[in-house]
Amino acid sequence: ATAIPLIAMALTALAWARPAAAQATPDTGFDASVVAACDDVNEWPPYTYFRRIQGQRSAETTGLVVELLKQIGAKRGFTVKVSMLPWKRCLESVRQGEHLLVLNAVRTPERDADYWLTRPIYETQLLYLWSKRQHPEGLHLRTQTELAKYRFGGLQGYSYSQMQQVDLSRMIRAPNYRSLLQMLQIKRVDVALVNEAVMQGHAALGLSELADDEDLQMGTFEDRLPSRFHMMTTRARPEGRALQRLLDAELLRMERSGELARLRSQFLRPVANPGRPE
Repeated sequence: ATAIPLIAMALTALAWARPAAAQATPDTGFDASVVAACDDVNEWPPYTYFRRIQGQRSAETTGLVVELLKQIGAKRGFTVKVSMLPWKRCLESVRQGEHLLVLNAVRTPERDADYWLTRPIYETQLLYLWSKRQHPEGLHLRTQTELAKYRFGGLQGYSYSQMQQVDLSRMIRAPNYRSLLQMLQIKRVDVALVNEAVMQGHAALGLSELADDEDLQMGTFEDRLPSRFHMMTTRARPEGRALQRLLDAELLRMERSGELARLRSQFLRPVANPGRPE
């Protein structure tokens, strides 16, 4: 794998999952007026995050998936209420039927049993971060198994489902991205695992935890495929299945009409300077 500077990563285009061949049924039977959705309070920009007003975080959520749902709701006659919760609480709330929808999640066998998953709406790569201050000779990992020689960190509650060759019990978990980056800076871990979408999104927002750092480097694993992300609806209430069918029908329609391409272009534009806000 080739390590690349942080600022170069921000210019990387994100790949998108191709639409599935199966046809969705337009008449889904979903008739709720409000869709209660949730996502991770740590944010998942550029897909779900708090809108910034003059550099300050507001209470309003936005992002590609949030705006996608708003557009679908406007067409289908419902509004969307997004709660930003600790990740595990969000998952459990949807599993129990308190919320109808999780906005961004990868597929696992356990989630297939607990939720209805929509068609994939995007895919991203997992990156490994390291610091030249800690590894002045460089750090070039080609495969997951090479992580065994190092202390590696990740986020609490995240599945890292495609890291099958890694003993995830050895992962040092952080509650949020700021803490994860701090663990790297104080040399508690050698490597931090972060999704490329998060890196791009946080840099675009000018968040200090991902400010421009000449010593911060990153690379990709050659043996790890991109992760596909879905929305997930509850199995605990009949509205969950109806909502999943509605979302699949609208995602397919928007993909074919070009609406999805136009919407994602608003959120996935290259970032010229991902450093600190002026």
